[in-house]
Amino acid sequence: MMRKQDAFTLIELLVVIAVIALLMGILMPTLRMAKEQGRNIVCKAHTKGLGVALRMYLDDHDGKTHTTPNQGLWDNAWERPAVIRKYGPDDSYAYWGISYEPYVKTRKVFRCPSTKRNDDWPEIGWGILYQEYFRYCSYGLNGYVADKKIDHEFTKHDEVIVFQDHIEQKLDSVNSDMFCIGPSTNINLRQWRPAREGGEGFVDTYWKGHDTVGECYRHSRTSNTCWLDGHVSSIKESTGEDVPVYWYTGDRPGSGS
Repeated sequence: MMRKQDAFTLIELLVVIAVIALLMGILMPTLRMAKEQGRNIVCKAHTKGLGVALRMYLDDHDGKTHTTPNQGLWDNAWERPAVIRKYGPDDSYAYWGISYEPYVKTRKVFRCPSTKRNDDWPEIGWGILYQEYFRYCSYGLNGYVADKKIDHEFTKHDEVIVFQDHIEQKLDSVNSDMFCIGPSTNINLRQWRPAREGGEGFVDTYWKGHDTVGECYRHSRTSNTCWLDGHVSSIKESTGEDVPVYWYTGDRPGSGS
């Protein structure tokens, strides 16, 4: 006759819990990595879609991009009291994406799934001052391609950036926003770096130490980038030595462009 099995002892339970904790410690990084890989795939698809939208816009507007005044807003819900009014593409506060929105299926295309949500950084005030606008403006437009006859201004479309997965909605300063090193500086992204790293101190006073450079390289410290010819690639985080200015300006040395 078989003896009825005794209950687990405390030692046995602790061993089981320890084994489960060990397995979770091994599996969680893998699961996080898989989740981020999925987000990266979505982001690349969005970036590619924005390139297609740009090309469709050019076809309808004699090959010229929009002027994109840009202050990064979809509407004026940020005002107090809030008076919701959808901005048009020429409003001075309009996000550049408003110009190209008619050429995409949904506004969600303008959001990277790895971007920080409003409530991730509550103390900086984005969720209070700007409400929902930040949710759908994850991608930055290269300011050098705004208000331009693309085929006339740029000869090598595969060497000019048009959109990047970037915390700044419009990349309009070589010295502060772009991945290259601007004149009279020795480091890139100065607007998004703390003063101790050679930045402008904006992070210290407003973003309060948050990893804003990480929001320029959202996917395992890389940024998904769409080029004027429509192809998408990833640019790894650096301090700018490996990124030429002509990727933004189109003025490659010796090219005559």
